[in-house]
Amino acid sequence: MNYQEFKDKVFERACACGLTEYELYYMRSRSSDIGAFEGEVKGFSSSEDAAACFRCVYRGHIGSASTSLFTEDEAERLVAHTMENASCIEKDEPVLFCKGGLVYEKAEPRMVSEVSTAQMAELAKRELKLCRDADRRVTGNSEAGTWTSHSEICLDNSNGVHLTGELHAGAVFAQVVAKDGEDVSSEYGFRCGSVDQIDLEELARETVQKALDSLGASAPDSGVCPAVIAPEAMTSLLAAFSPAFSGENAVNGLSLLKGKEGTKIASDCVTIMDNPFYEESFRQIPFDGEGMPARCKAVIENGTLKTLLYDLASAARAGTESTGNASRMSVSSPISVQPTNFYLRPGTVTAEEICAIAKDGILITGVQGLHAGASFVSGDFSLQSSGFLIRNGRKDRPVKSFTIAGNFFELLKKVTAVGNDMKFNSMRGFGSPSLLVKEIAVSGK
Repeated sequence: MNYQEFKDKVFERACACGLTEYELYYMRSRSSDIGAFEGEVKGFSSSEDAAACFRCVYRGHIGSASTSLFTEDEAERLVAHTMENASCIEKDEPVLFCKGGLVYEKAEPRMVSEVSTAQMAELAKRELKLCRDADRRVTGNSEAGTWTSHSEICLDNSNGVHLTGELHAGAVFAQVVAKDGEDVSSEYGFRCGSVDQIDLEELARETVQKALDSLGASAPDSGVCPAVIAPEAMTSLLAAFSPAFSGENAVNGLSLLKGKEGTKIASDCVTIMDNPFYEESFRQIPFDGEGMPARCKAVIENGTLKTLLYDLASAARAGTESTGNASRMSVSSPISVQPTNFYLRPGTVTAEEICAIAKDGILITGVQGLHAGASFVSGDFSLQSSGFLIRNGRKDRPVKSFTIAGNFFELLKKVTAVGNDMKFNSMRGFGSPSLLVKEIAVSGK
């Protein structure tokens, strides 16, 4: 039974049970992941699956249940199970479904080529060889891999909503380990797109060079100094603190941004966008996890908090409207509020010019320990970091094993320049250019 036939059976059963508000969400996906190590394919996984989640209002509460079996009997069981689950709910929450007749912006999802497993394996091995051959200091512990994913999404509800979308993704990655004497450095790089069209030589050259540049790193002196936060590091920070911009967290008392919409919370040069149609992203889809229209908006514009991100329930509790940010991590996961494509809007100065403005300080290229060392509730962070010293306006020797500490919201207020070197993680949906921060606390030697 295909999805349309299964949907019809589910809706027929829902009507027979007297339900008037209900929804069916469906996803079919297939993916492949291949890794190469020591010149051979060492890891391979491939999956293809389909699942659907039914939600309904029963006795004033909303219940949900999911299935990966598409038969007439399963359609009846799914509705019965969902009604039973709704009967067990005691907490009162807004019960809302997307209305019909809404206008949706057209999305142009990025496409990736259909590539055979054998070709993916050869590309992974070739990328690894390019890395190994680039420099004698690249060790046998280096690895490379390829990954592709294709998904189809459908959402139908009792209000006459019928939506379809598709998502495609692909990437090649390299993990380079370089060794010079007793000194070891490891760096990660990737490129997104059709795996058979990615410039493997460029990826290898860039990743190997990053690893070699980090050799000889030592801890910097402790102190407070200007900091340039490179795109990759700032992207990681933005992703870690993105839950603070959730209206769901705000109404639950888990964000310091509650009630601050319309107020200044960052430097004038800081603008943060949430753009579901960002052209470099693989996450372009015209509707959110509840079927609401996705839309581009400035979350922070020239330092002013313009809006938090909401789904239908959190918007109702906050007395506002959904921003189209309902998300489902999987078909069976509960709906939560998440950004779509979340990024700091780039400025006009180059990365070299930002270092020149800083004069002396530190360039932060990597941060680790975000899960344990960063709290989106308080904004505080204390993170193991790596990078380079900045001397006389230029990138100098590499540094590692130091900690940066501060508060994310205070950091946004201290931004004095924004670079034009935007880097966007197409798979995660976060991006940033380089930022110059007036000062940051560094704990080294």
